[in-house]
Amino acid sequence: MNSKILLRYTTAKANCENELFLAKLALEEGNHGKVRTCVRRAIGFLTEIYLLENPNSQYGHSFMNNLRGIIGDLSIPENIRNSAEILITKTSNYEVDGKTALENGEIVIEYFKKILEK
Repeated sequence: MNSKILLRYTTAKANCENELFLAKLALEEGNHGKVRTCVRRAIGFLTEIYLLENPNSQYGHSFMNNLRGIIGDLSIPENIRNSAEILITKTSNYEVDGKTALENGEIVIEYFKKILEK
């Protein structure tokens, strides 16, 4: 990772950690929608750096499109893709609860941190 990308990664990682903190606060308050949003943003900060390091991957320009890109990227392990899919699942009036979103988000986040910190 070159120094420019390393600096951006450091910032993205801090933003990611901040979003996870906000997600945990929202979970304590029972605000499941905010938990999902914060977790999605946290993942988005890291995927932006991943895409700089992997220019052949095209996920899109929003955090939701990044999640869709992860789901469709067969180079990413299936369990990570499944966790990403859970985070965008919405069928009729059902959305994933905050605890499940946080757990699955942390799986995706740890994967991208591991990849980026090689």
